[in-house]
Amino acid sequence: MVLVAVQTPQKWRLTSRSIVSRERSLGKNVTIDLTAKEACTDLTNLVADVEAYGATVSPDPKVARDYSQPVKFTVTAPDGTQVVYTVTVKGNSCGYTPPPTPTSCTPAAIGTTGYSLVFKGCDANNVATYYDKTECVRDNSTGLIWQGQTAAGAGTLRDNDKRYTNYDSTTIPQKWDGTNLVIPNQSDIDAATNSIGFKNAINTSNLCGGNDWRVPALNELACLVVGDETPYIDLFWFPNTVVGKPPYWTSTTFDEFQPRTYSPLTTILGLRANYINFEAGYVDYAVRYSEMSVRLVRGNASKTCSLAGAT
Repeated sequence: MVLVAVQTPQKWRLTSRSIVSRERSLGKNVTIDLTAKEACTDLTNLVADVEAYGATVSPDPKVARDYSQPVKFTVTAPDGTQVVYTVTVKGNSCGYTPPPTPTSCTPAAIGTTGYSLVFKGCDANNVATYYDKTECVRDNSTGLIWQGQTAAGAGTLRDNDKRYTNYDSTTIPQKWDGTNLVIPNQSDIDAATNSIGFKNAINTSNLCGGNDWRVPALNELACLVVGDETPYIDLFWFPNTVVGKPPYWTSTTFDEFQPRTYSPLTTILGLRANYINFEAGYVDYAVRYSEMSVRLVRGNASKTCSLAGAT
């Protein structure tokens, strides 16, 4: 004997009995009428429990499924005999209506401290989406948006193992040709291995929806220095940051003339630029033909920051 019963998550509804036939592939139709049992029934979420003593039933009848259309079950007796039962459930539909799609897409509120993800746009369900931290991050305290970095060898423009010179002038000797200081040409400045060339490539890629990325000034990059021990940057929000050497270039020219016996080049205005080391949290300077890391920025800062020099 086979027992077929329809169940909702709340309670049993009705039971119907029929005799197992020993004739192979003889189909059986079982109709369970719930119209008189309740005002409405969600036919899309019912369990029609088929109990076949000593036999197996497929598919699993104890799993809730949609009975708005007839469902077939195969009952297999120990001797291999199979009977197909078609279970039809009649009921007054409750008129299930899926949750409405939001009519507007609202990004999360931006605070005035800490960091936040940058709003990307709305998906097909009008749900707000955000750029990954390896793409860009907003500094809520300044309003600036910072370029993120990917791990070494990730194959993006932002891989953290890439190094850049920092030429920015075609009138000032900034390039070392192995023997002498020479003036960079425009190709040197636009090269993919120079900070401005990197900036141009990022703008062409429209990173995080922007094409106004720039090399940060010293008083902008200094705002990312936080904490009182190494690393002096929030690695949760800025993963893959190079901590230690090489440090990060700024666009700020080091103009303080302090002649040193080991550095006769200090009197050339525009030869050097400031950088920040996030391992020790200090600012220093280097000649622009040095190869260092770069983290670009975009937006207008609501405040700037200062930082002590190296000791």
